[in-house]
Amino acid sequence: MRLSTLAFAVTAAGAMITSSTTAMAAEPPMNDFYQAFYTCDGGSFMVAYDSDKPTTATISANNAKKTYELKRTDSPTGVLFAAAGAKFWTDGKTATLDGAATPLKNCRKKG
Repeated sequence: MRLSTLAFAVTAAGAMITSSTTAMAAEPPMNDFYQAFYTCDGGSFMVAYDSDKPTTATISANNAKKTYELKRTDSPTGVLFAAAGAKFWTDGKTATLDGAATPLKNCRKKG
């Protein structure tokens, strides 16, 4: 009887952990207009998201005067948006933009 009780407890704990990590999916920081502004070493950029739980991001970088349309992809940490030639990643505190004329590193969200 003890073994079956222990097995049930372990199974229930595993289900709770799985559901809580799924429910707490990371979302990028943004303002009420689904935007974020970043200043970085070498430039700055603006991100416009499609919603408060975004699947796409449009990025305008000042160092190349270019716009990037990125799709959300899986990331082991933080939030990642990517498309051919460009990647935007953030963990909510810092961010990077690769694919701009000069990669933008050490980015911090303004405001």
